[in-house]
Amino acid sequence: MTDQVAAKNIVLYADDDTDDLELVAEAFSKYRNHVDLVTVTDGLQALSFLKNITDNQKVPCLVILDINMPRLNGRETLLRIREMDKYDNVPAILFSTSSQPFDKDFAAANNAGFITKPLDYRQMDIIAEQFIEHCSDEVKKKLNNLL
Repeated sequence: MTDQVAAKNIVLYADDDTDDLELVAEAFSKYRNHVDLVTVTDGLQALSFLKNITDNQKVPCLVILDINMPRLNGRETLLRIREMDKYDNVPAILFSTSSQPFDKDFAAANNAGFITKPLDYRQMDIIAEQFIEHCSDEVKKKLNNLL
């Protein structure tokens, strides 16, 4: 039992919209035996979570950031994560209702993916698969083999 828990990957998701938090949690439910989805409601909480991970704990295999959040938005949070040596190469995604080229360019310039939030909740399974595609090859292989 302990090995299964220890083997789980962590996905950190920051979004201030409770409906979006629930939709993403539901989308990740098919991975629940292999992924722990940690949710926070702003960038400062995301940074706090990351700063509190000890050396003997797993770092997230993916960080998902909403662009428009109170206190610290997703763009600024991404920049601060990229300044942290421990997380500068962790896959990240900006996940937003925006489809502006500026936001896509910002994500690309900061080694992050960009996914536009779906208008229809039925698309969330597809979005979850797109999230997983941004993970490392090792994580993708593990999750695809276990499903």
